[in-house]
Amino acid sequence: MPYSVLLFDYDGTLCDTRAAIYYSLRRTFEVHHAPVPSQSALDGIVTLGLPMRETLQALHPEGPAADVAAWVPAYRALYEAEGEALVTPFPGARAVLAQLQAQGRSIAVVSNKGISSLCNSLDRLDLRRFVSLVVGEGSVPGRPWTPKPDPALFRDVLQPHFAPTPAADMLMIGDTPSDLLFARNAGLPACWAAYGFGDAATCRALGPRHEIGALRDVLGLVG
Repeated sequence: MPYSVLLFDYDGTLCDTRAAIYYSLRRTFEVHHAPVPSQSALDGIVTLGLPMRETLQALHPEGPAADVAAWVPAYRALYEAEGEALVTPFPGARAVLAQLQAQGRSIAVVSNKGISSLCNSLDRLDLRRFVSLVVGEGSVPGRPWTPKPDPALFRDVLQPHFAPTPAADMLMIGDTPSDLLFARNAGLPACWAAYGFGDAATCRALGPRHEIGALRDVLGLVG
């Protein structure tokens, strides 16, 4: 395939962040003296890849929307200070990115995470040096944040950065419906990372062009 730009999701695609997310969500509910979500509720919500405000609202539906919105900074602070240390890259992540870079392909990380924790994690895991663009909430100061699956992120940030590469030569690689819908909305080919967090039936129903069972399988898609 002639993909010259690879757009990677972070959670559940490049890195296994499940333990970090679960820990930080539980701590956020504890800090705000709210009932801590059950394990089954956490397992269910992580398959969706929602932005954090929507995640918190879904886990605490009886809470006022304004209160839950105020929890987002608390969650992010807890994640960065305590939870991020639990993040591990999926097997071969560094080698895969290094090989793609050596082939002359451009790599971006496109996430709904806050940009600070995203960059800090990429640095700690020695992955950032392979990436030409990191996109997360707060990465474009002064511009309203439009998380995946809204295609504005592609139109306003990714497409200009990688111009004149056409969308057909870019591949969005992600593990949840949010990633696959983002690709569809932006007119991008999509690859579902089946080893990640997303529900198989839901993700396959969205018709991704490719499916991989391990991160290293990306190399077979690009030749």
